[in-house]
Amino acid sequence: MILSPHMNASLIAKVQESFATEISDKKLRDSLRVGDTIVANTRIYIAKKMQKALTTAEKQAAQKAAQSGSDELKVQPFKGVIVAFNGTGSGKKVVVRKIGADGIGVEKIIPLYGNILESVELVSRGKPRRSKLYYLRNRIGKKALRVKEKAVAA
Repeated sequence: MILSPHMNASLIAKVQESFATEISDKKLRDSLRVGDTIVANTRIYIAKKMQKALTTAEKQAAQKAAQSGSDELKVQPFKGVIVAFNGTGSGKKVVVRKIGADGIGVEKIIPLYGNILESVELVSRGKPRRSKLYYLRNRIGKKALRVKEKAVAA
């Protein structure tokens, strides 16, 4: 069966809608904008057995151990400013930047509707004049994440 481009696009849209309805805080994720400060709670899997696998047999054993559920699930918050959005639909990704230890900038690309992102908390709204805030990479110190804040009606 050959699908026309129009039929294929509508099929993709239906799949994306059904996937996005499973997420509880979808309205908040849809309302995020560049310049907003958020706390992204991401899921991280920590392997209990971390070892150097030298032979192929050891590599296969390590992979089986990782798949058997011996990993520990941890939720790690990542607080930062949204620098950019990439992608569309269910494949939309957000680039979040924060200043880590010793003043080193850290950027993380997080799938907005993926299972890695457990929840999103909005800390403050920003009012930037650009659609991508890559110029923040060149700033140092307190000004590194400073974006004009938007007055939020309470």
